[in-house]
Amino acid sequence: MTLPQPGPAGDPVADLSALLGQLAGDPSDPAPPAAPPPAETAGAEPVYRNVEAFVGDYLAHVVERRLASGPDSGLNWCPRWWAHPEAISRLYALWRAWETLRVSDPQTGMSIWWRDHLDPHLAALAAEYGPFSRCNPNKHTEPKPLPVEPAPPEVLAQLPDADAL
Repeated sequence: MTLPQPGPAGDPVADLSALLGQLAGDPSDPAPPAAPPPAETAGAEPVYRNVEAFVGDYLAHVVERRLASGPDSGLNWCPRWWAHPEAISRLYALWRAWETLRVSDPQTGMSIWWRDHLDPHLAALAAEYGPFSRCNPNKHTEPKPLPVEPAPPEVLAQLPDADAL
């Protein structure tokens, strides 16, 4: 949408009327610029070369949270985030979503990224039982995988893709 041109002698009523007409879909309003074709967005170069650069050069600088240390509450964070399989998977997903949304939706993509991507992933990473729960900014605790027992063949045979197993 383009802003209305000032009315006669900068008439604020005329200006407001023109703006309200545009918001209501006045056909005299020129069409908004088209979104870039998918080919252009698909070929965009990433800002960060990898997830490590994204975390170190961007995320660590834009996320402002009090960090947990000792009895003080705060964000559980591990300086060796890359040593936690769940963390590296989530942070990689965050990086790829950030790179995609900055190009595909330059108007609201970053807001969507914060709301739909960073906030839930950061909450899961730092949760009471999340991968960083036993770490703090000064201490890394090696992750422990979930215990797993092999599934009985008769259980796997019931699955729709059992022929592929």
